[in-house]
Amino acid sequence: MEARHFEPLLTDVAKHFAKPQDILGDDRFTRQQKLKLLEQWDYDLQLLLTASEENMPSGDSSASGKVSEQVVELRHVLSELGAPHDPEAVGPAKIGAPVVDKQKRQSS
Repeated sequence: MEARHFEPLLTDVAKHFAKPQDILGDDRFTRQQKLKLLEQWDYDLQLLLTASEENMPSGDSSASGKVSEQVVELRHVLSELGAPHDPEAVGPAKIGAPVVDKQKRQSS
């Protein structure tokens, strides 16, 4: 997919896709684009969990549990694409290590 159509999707991945498998099955995207979308979604979900942990809930008392389930589902799809969670990688703030593409890490 062309960058001008792809980049806007990164601003709110959850707005454009109902579940991570929707990205996995979408043939419009390259593997790298799928990884980028999923990694952004993972980052966004981690921020939501951090906000909830710091007593800034969304107002929905069950939202934290739903977000946790989404993280598990998302990480499963990322592993299907061959992108393991890297515990050595430095993540933003308190949210932990980001998911990284194994090939990208090896080439660095």
